[in-house]
Amino acid sequence: MDPADLQQNMQKLFPGHLGIEFVETGPERVVARLAVRTELCTLPGVLHGGAVMAFADTLGAVGAFLNLRDGASTTTIESKTNFFAPGVSGTTVTGECTPLHRGRRTMVWQTRVSDPEGRLIALVTQTQAVLEARRGPAETLAAFFEGQPLAEQQQLLETLEHAGAALYRQWAGATDDPAVRGELLASAEREDQNAAALARLRR
Repeated sequence: MDPADLQQNMQKLFPGHLGIEFVETGPERVVARLAVRTELCTLPGVLHGGAVMAFADTLGAVGAFLNLRDGASTTTIESKTNFFAPGVSGTTVTGECTPLHRGRRTMVWQTRVSDPEGRLIALVTQTQAVLEARRGPAETLAAFFEGQPLAEQQQLLETLEHAGAALYRQWAGATDDPAVRGELLASAEREDQNAAALARLRR
């Protein structure tokens, strides 16, 4: 993702209010700058530790996001910060974030926050959970069949056809509308016929 595009997307969100300026945004490395303004400081004119952690957390989250599969999302589940030196008011600190682990379920990212002279201010290591996209009903059903041998797929579908027939008959018994009852019973009969055809295929 282009840093300018990300900057625009973040402008009205917390990273934009914090003042994060993205310099490099890729799946292998995220680099950004943060001006140490008075409103981000604790006394006496030193960058607040919470601002450092929020800065690093944003970079780690962006790095994880740039490595996600289509439709997936991410959230921070753990973060550890070691502070080594102050970020001084009036200067600009730089964060460089790189991956330590990029797995299917979790990712671990480490951010080095440095002052203009390159002195390490803080080292932040965070774990990001990878949240799979929510599947629709069709995708959920297809997942039951995925990777199964043909005979097992047929047997599973036969079971589902029988279950469908039972549900149609149950719904037919619960309605007072004769026309609807007839349609539901006809659907149940079709489900039974499909199940019987599948059973013949497996013989």
